[in-house]
Amino acid sequence: MSLANSISNAFSGLIVTSRAAQYVSSNLANALNENYARQEIEISSSQNGGAPLLNSSRIVDRALVADRRNTMAEQNLVSAQTEAVIVFEQAVGFPNEPSSVPAHLNRFDATLRYLESDPGSDVRLRDVLSSAQSLSARLNASESTIQSKRQQADSQIAIAVDRLNTNLDQIVTLNAKIVEANVNGRDTHSLLDQRQKLVDEVSELVPVREMRRSRDAISLVTANGMMLIDSSAKRLEFTKSNLILPHMLVENDDLSTITSGTDDVDLSDSNGPLSGGRLQALFEIRDQSAVHAQDQIDTFALDLASRLHDLPSDTLALPGAPGLFTDASLRATAVDKTGLAGRLSVNTKTDPDAGGELWRIRGGFHEATETSKGDASFISDMISRLAQNHSTNGSSFDVISEITSQAAQNVSSCEQRLSFASAQLDQLTQMHLANGVDTDAELEKLLRIETNYAANAKVLQAVDEMFSEILRIN
Repeated sequence: MSLANSISNAFSGLIVTSRAAQYVSSNLANALNENYARQEIEISSSQNGGAPLLNSSRIVDRALVADRRNTMAEQNLVSAQTEAVIVFEQAVGFPNEPSSVPAHLNRFDATLRYLESDPGSDVRLRDVLSSAQSLSARLNASESTIQSKRQQADSQIAIAVDRLNTNLDQIVTLNAKIVEANVNGRDTHSLLDQRQKLVDEVSELVPVREMRRSRDAISLVTANGMMLIDSSAKRLEFTKSNLILPHMLVENDDLSTITSGTDDVDLSDSNGPLSGGRLQALFEIRDQSAVHAQDQIDTFALDLASRLHDLPSDTLALPGAPGLFTDASLRATAVDKTGLAGRLSVNTKTDPDAGGELWRIRGGFHEATETSKGDASFISDMISRLAQNHSTNGSSFDVISEITSQAAQNVSSCEQRLSFASAQLDQLTQMHLANGVDTDAELEKLLRIETNYAANAKVLQAVDEMFSEILRIN
């Protein structure tokens, strides 16, 4: 081998080992980056016997990535559902909590029973009024909490759709850059990592599958068959609502759905084209679970108000007159049940601060003059009505107990599902990371690269010394 060939081979070897060191250092720097795919160095001999050739490949377990993305979508779906049912449970409160609806109902009942033993006591009359006002205020707050969750879900849908559109556009852009880089023989690893991260983010909102195209481009299709990216990205539209009221429903065209062009995208069930991720959960919260929670608290408010209408001892009450609890000063009825918990208030005829009279809690809401201070029949009627078992839902205490029990069951069920999904996602993430960068192995490679680099450097040094000796002799 001539000295010129030796120089060429040694110089090429230095270039190869230098590039190899760059790949190894990149792997080490991204060892904890779950969106990074390990780059494997492939060194092969040249056909003419010269310096070795260096290639690199991006190591990705596509099946594992797909499983991880599907689990990520499920975890995000159940996480949002769990967050919502916890809010709904808190809206009613736990039975043993002093601030809960059941606790307020129990205090109202206790003040009535206390008043029954001394109906002429103004202090005890005031206690009944105060407990009734606290109970109605607590129901108002419950309704407000539920509506706030609907409003929040609607706002989050708008954010999610905007994020989804942005990510899809960026993936299309990266597709073009990756294709161009492949055509021109440039490295695409960094671009592929960026795209993988964006696809992961899409999967949090909507579970998707990659479909490989030529020159490492991809198409994206949802788990239920909606094409999101082919040659271009599908554009999704959603109109945020500035205010959501209890009666507003998507089926009445009061709230926006997702559209693509002129087509509505169905998110009403788990088999919809965009179902399976956080986006589905947000629509479920806004249009189903929150509406159901609202209906439950409105049902209790109606039950409570209706029980105290038309009491037997309230002999002068006119047909259709409200009882102790009113629907914004009117009689509460099933026709206007939606949103009732938010409108429930205590009859102003009993409130001195509103121009009413305390004695009406004892004597009736429609009496012309104050009744006997020793007559507790009206109070007894209210106590009896609260405890009366109706054919469909038992006593008032049974009604609210059923609501709190169901809320607790919903939380427990969602938490179990979330725990399973989170554990599965954690396991797949660990497998993904284990399939990534092994720092010990990379450091071992780096030592070999260092040795090879030093060897090639020594060859250049020896050739340089030989040239110097030849020049000296001549």
